[in-house]
Amino acid sequence: MDDPATQKLGLALALTAAFLWGVSGAVAADAFADISPARVAQVRAMLAALLLAPYAWWKGMLQVSGQHGWLVALGVNLAAVNVTFYWAIDRLGVGPGATIQFLGPILVLGWMVVVQGRQVTRVAWVAAVGAVVGVGLVSRAWDVGGADWVGVAAGLASAVLFASYLLIGEHLGRELRAMTVMAWGFLIAAAFWAVAAPLWSFPTDLAAGVWAKLIWVGVAGTALPFLIEFAALRRAAAGLVGVVATAEPVVGAVAAWIMLEQQLDAAQIIGGLMVVVSVASIQQWGLPEAPYDIVR
Repeated sequence: MDDPATQKLGLALALTAAFLWGVSGAVAADAFADISPARVAQVRAMLAALLLAPYAWWKGMLQVSGQHGWLVALGVNLAAVNVTFYWAIDRLGVGPGATIQFLGPILVLGWMVVVQGRQVTRVAWVAAVGAVVGVGLVSRAWDVGGADWVGVAAGLASAVLFASYLLIGEHLGRELRAMTVMAWGFLIAAAFWAVAAPLWSFPTDLAAGVWAKLIWVGVAGTALPFLIEFAALRRAAAGLVGVVATAEPVVGAVAAWIMLEQQLDAAQIIGGLMVVVSVASIQQWGLPEAPYDIVR
C-alpha cells in the first residue's frame, strides 16, 4: 500500500465501485414502476449470492469459525437494509434517499462513544453535526406539510440498519475474511427472502427491459462493485477507500437526474454535499478504526 502507483490504482478501483453503486440506485428506482422495492432487494441478494458464493468457495473462503449466529444476523440485516433503502429512494428520490442512509457512520460514532466508551476526535463531532444539518436540508425537514415522512422514516431506518451492519461487519471482520462475510451474508439474505417472499409468487411477466435492470442491480450494482472494492482494499488504506465511497450518493443523484429527471433544489444540493463532506471527514480523520470497507 506504500507504493503511490498501487495506491492510485486502489483509489481508482474504489471510485469505480462507488460509481456502480450510485448508478445502481437509479437503475433500481427506474424498475419500481414495474416491480416492488422488496422484490428488487430479493433479486439483488439472490444474484449476489449466486456470484459471490461460488467465487468464495473456489478461493477456499467459505469456512467459518463459530460465527454462525453473527452471520445470520448480518444476512437478515442485509435484506432489511436493502429494502428500506429502496423504499426511501422510491419515495424521496435517489439522491435524498442515498444521502439519508449515509447517516449510518454518524450513528456508529454515537454507538462507539455511548456503548463502547471509545474516544473520537473533535473533527468527528463537528462532522456529525454537519451531517445532521445536511440531512435536514436534503429531506426538506422544514416543510412539515410537504415532506414525505414515510420516505424519511424509511431512510432513517436504512441508516440505522446500515450502522448495525457496519458494527456486525466489524465484529465478523476480526475473525473472517471480507469475502467470507459477504458471501455468507448474501446467501443468508437470499434464504431470508425465499421465506419472506416465496419465489413461486414472483412476477414472471416482466418486460425484458425490467429483467435487464434487475440483472444490473444484482450483478453490476452489487456483486461486481464488491469484488472491485475488495481489490481496492488490497491496494489502498481502508480509510481512504471509505472516503472515496462517499461519492456514491453524489453519483446516484446525478444518475437519477440524467435517467429519471429527478432534480434537486439548491438547499438539497448543499445538504447532500454537507453529508458527503462530513462522512468523508469522519472516515479520514475521526474514526480510524471504523469498518467502512463493507459493501453497500
